[in-house]
Order: sequence, then C-alpha cells, then structure tokens
Amino acid sequence: MRILQIQHWKPKFEFNTSDFFAARGDEVDDLLLFAGEPEPDPILYDAVIVYGGYMSAYDDEGNPWIPVEMRYLERCLKAETPILGICLGSQLLARVLGARVYKSPKPEFGFKRIVLSDEGRVDPAMKGLAANGAGGFLAIEWHADAWDLPAGAMRLASDSAWENQAFRYGPNIVATQFHLEFTQPHMAWAIAKSGGEMPADAAGEEPAAFAAPSPRYAEIQGNMETLLSGFLGCYEARPKEWIVSRTLSV
Repeated sequence: MRILQIQHWKPKFEFNTSDFFAARGDEVDDLLLFAGEPEPDPILYDAVIVYGGYMSAYDDEGNPWIPVEMRYLERCLKAETPILGICLGSQLLARVLGARVYKSPKPEFGFKRIVLSDEGRVDPAMKGLAANGAGGFLAIEWHADAWDLPAGAMRLASDSAWENQAFRYGPNIVATQFHLEFTQPHMAWAIAKSGGEMPADAAGEEPAAFAAPSPRYAEIQGNMETLLSGFLGCYEARPKEWIVSRTLSV
C-alpha cells in the first residue's frame, strides 16, 4: 500500500510504524504542510496517517497552516482516502467534522490503560486490541486539549479520566486521542525538550518514568502494529470496482 504520513515537526525519530511498514513493503511518504510543502493528490494514497504535535488544533492564529491542513483533510474525505488521526490529528479531524475542540478540564500525561467501547470491540480497526482483556490496552497519553464526539461518529474507546479516546466516522475515518506510535528514545527526547512542562495530570507519572528503557514500550509497539493491521486491513481487500469509482469521483 502507499501511505502518506502528515507530521507536525521535522522527524527526529522513527515511530512504531516504521518497522511495520518496512516489513510489509509499503511505500511511505512524509508531508510537512506546516513547512509549506505542496499538497499531493489524496487519490494517490491508500491511506493517510495524521500524527500529533505540541500545538493546539484551534490555534489558527499562532499556526496559520492549520486551516490549510484542514482543507487538505477535507480533500482526503472527498477522495474517500482512509485517514487515521492521532492526538492532534484526531483533534483536527474532529474540527473538520464540525465538533468542538478545546482545552481539556482533565489533561492527561502518562502510561494509561484504554478500554474499548462495545462498538470498539467489534470495530475492524480496533477489535484486535481487545485481546488485552477488560483492563484495557496500554497507551501513552500526552494532551492538554480534547474533542467532543463529532455528530454521526461512534465512540470506540475511553479511559478512567476521559471518555473520548477514539472515534470512527463512516467507513474511512478512525481517530485516537492516545499515542501508540512513540518510542522510548522519542519520549526521552521530547520530555527533555519540554523542560518539564507536562499536562497537569494528578494520576499521571513523573516524566523520568519515560526516560529509561521499559518493557512497556514493546507492549506499546505491539499495540500500534495491531491497530495498523486492523485499520489498513479494512482497505486492502477493496474490490477493483471501488478503486475505479473512487478515481472517477474526484
């Protein structure tokens, strides 16, 4: 498959997606809209992944590229290109779909267990994560903002602090507030760069908990690959007739 990764800073570390895509032989392109890179035609891609970022999804004045990216996501929706949005990516998708994005009354930071909803346990992208049992699957939370569930969307997951952790909108859109893509080197670097300014999560962990290698990072990587397998698996078997009709409709 051909995958487009939209990132919100120049990549310094590989994500937990890299080995997965390499093993499958996927073709992966990066897009940095914040740096003014030109927008490729969404019809060229089998899926788009929109990653996180330190900025607020509603800060158009401070980040004038945000409206540009939202218009591009609208183009992806029109082209029926599947999109997986992560953290900031989920917030931008929520805005595109007309939902409110705002400063969260319950910011989160730390390793957290995410629990699938009834809809999440049968969702083709998310259901593989149910193997972790009733206690939920491990993820990383790092967000001070949140979104309301878009009209027409299904809530797929929650945690103990915040009910909106993932949603599906139609057949092509999956969004997660939590992170599964972060590696230990990336987290250690990001925490050092942040100067200790973390979301004020009373139930969270100290930043130092992320700096050292931990078996939890292997679990996080496994969960990322499970999510990617489910998400991309929804589209790999689409019939040639759908591909032709999609091309003609754009």
